[in-house]
Amino acid sequence: MAAAPAHAATGMTLAYVTDSAGGSAGNVRVVDVATDAVVGTIPLGYNPVQVLASPDRRTAYALSYGGTSTGNKVYVIDAGTSAVTHAIPVCDDPELEALKPDGSQLWVGCGSGAVTVIDTATATVTATLTAIENSLEGFSGLVYSPDGSKVYSSYYGYRDAASAINVFDSTTGAVIRSIPVTGFAGGLVESPDGSTLFVPRESPNSITVVDTASGTVTGSIALPATGLPDAGVLDPSGTTVYYCMGGTSIVGVSLASRSVVRTLALTCAISEGSTASPLSFAPDGTTMYDVVGKPGGIAVVDLPSGTRIATIPNGPQLRGPGLSVAFVRGAIAPTVTAVSPAQGPEAGHGTVVVTGGPFVGGSGATSVTFGGIPALSYTVDSDTQITAVAPPQVFRTVDVTVSNDNGTSAVGPADQYTYLEAPPTIGSLTPSSGVSSGGTTVIIRGTDLSTTQAVYFGGTAAASFTVDSDTQVTAVTRAQTNGTVNVTVTNSAGVNASVPAGQFTFFSPVPVIGSVSPSTGPNTGGTTVTIRGMRFTGTFRVAFGGLAVPYTLDSDTQITVVAPAWSSTMTPAAGTTGSNTSGGPVDVTVTTDVGTSAVTGADQFTYASP
Repeated sequence: MAAAPAHAATGMTLAYVTDSAGGSAGNVRVVDVATDAVVGTIPLGYNPVQVLASPDRRTAYALSYGGTSTGNKVYVIDAGTSAVTHAIPVCDDPELEALKPDGSQLWVGCGSGAVTVIDTATATVTATLTAIENSLEGFSGLVYSPDGSKVYSSYYGYRDAASAINVFDSTTGAVIRSIPVTGFAGGLVESPDGSTLFVPRESPNSITVVDTASGTVTGSIALPATGLPDAGVLDPSGTTVYYCMGGTSIVGVSLASRSVVRTLALTCAISEGSTASPLSFAPDGTTMYDVVGKPGGIAVVDLPSGTRIATIPNGPQLRGPGLSVAFVRGAIAPTVTAVSPAQGPEAGHGTVVVTGGPFVGGSGATSVTFGGIPALSYTVDSDTQITAVAPPQVFRTVDVTVSNDNGTSAVGPADQYTYLEAPPTIGSLTPSSGVSSGGTTVIIRGTDLSTTQAVYFGGTAAASFTVDSDTQVTAVTRAQTNGTVNVTVTNSAGVNASVPAGQFTFFSPVPVIGSVSPSTGPNTGGTTVTIRGMRFTGTFRVAFGGLAVPYTLDSDTQITVVAPAWSSTMTPAAGTTGSNTSGGPVDVTVTTDVGTSAVTGADQFTYASP
């Protein structure tokens, strides 16, 4: 089966209209409801007589009448692609079809007196039933009870004026009862609560009222004598049934008052009660499609005012509109029109209501993401609402998107969700101490650091800082007095709490001796020695083996001293075994207000005998 031409069905409601041009040229025309323009054709073959939409409007079932190779079939159409997915053979001369309210089963009534039962999930025939007496000539109505447990069928006979309504068990196909009615019995309409059937009748024009519980006729509703009543259709509010009267007017019958409450001066096609109604309602509940036929096309009617507001004309793309229109949904990617609340904590776990749609039908919503991160969980509440749990994320504004098999919602201001920044936290400092002279580079690790505005060590601002990421800042200390202080980081939400991991200790370092030159001299002393190293500022004592000597502080990195004569009171250099009776190595030390240099091999001066 050839697929329909591609059409722009990314966000539209479509009307499928049966169009029989005679012979093998029967089609279903695809109409964009927003523009009332024919946007595609689904070729079926011979004489399509009815088309129905599934409850989710994702699938359509087109019934083709006739004995040709393309007739006597139900064609299953994927509304997302307007392509036929199955062609299911049914009983001879099919006239009417009815879909179970949950969409799971399809009954087809045929002029041959049989019924074909189809399982829509598998697109297979599950039963063929003998439905009517031979004296009756065909189906005029077929409808399920609201709970789907029963199927009502009406039959007519032109010559014997005898009609009947059979009541079937929809599961077993067994006839529960047969309800005789007088005169021609047209298409059936059932009240929303399933308690009453309304059956159009000729001679006189009227509606026969049948109580479904007792299976008896309980009354009659008079109709204008302006033409024979056609099959009726219940309006979306479930309060009024509309009938085409002989092609010259449309009347509305109130279920509550059981009387005619409206008359619309609109022409309509005549079906003589034996097929689907020429009237149908668009999903908005306020627009009625009135099939006028040749050459009038289809009238688009504003129901509140009862006036024609547009016409879908006959032409090359709509040659002979049939008496059946079904409203389906094209391949629609979801849209997100609002999120509430539109902000929440970086820690996530907030409940967010996402409004838009469609979220039900077809594959349904397959994912909900916040800036590309999947929601922790979500529940599809309805076709227009999802409740999601936001995942944790860093401070930023993201788009909330919903995906289904047709695509992902387009992003825009309406779908934005802002993660509110929390005050920063500090998890560690590396290093956690540094010299009081400043200049120590400190890596601060924590959370919510990406918008850091200030870094302080105690009450002193860092000499500089760099934001590396949302979890790291690198700062450089300024000179400070010795002691332990709290490091604080400020961002747009506030200041971190003080924690032990955020404490930094300032200390003054002891001097370090890197070399002693020369490192050897006579026991008699008098050798001029240059001591090189660092942190010599503040020196107040230089000693050879513990014996203090005069010195000259040349700079922070150099001291000049004259080696004293060797003395037995000098302490031998660390790690040596000298007896201190004839000289040997001793440690040279420098002491500042911070402390004394540590002894190493680099600070040794050796006394040698002359």
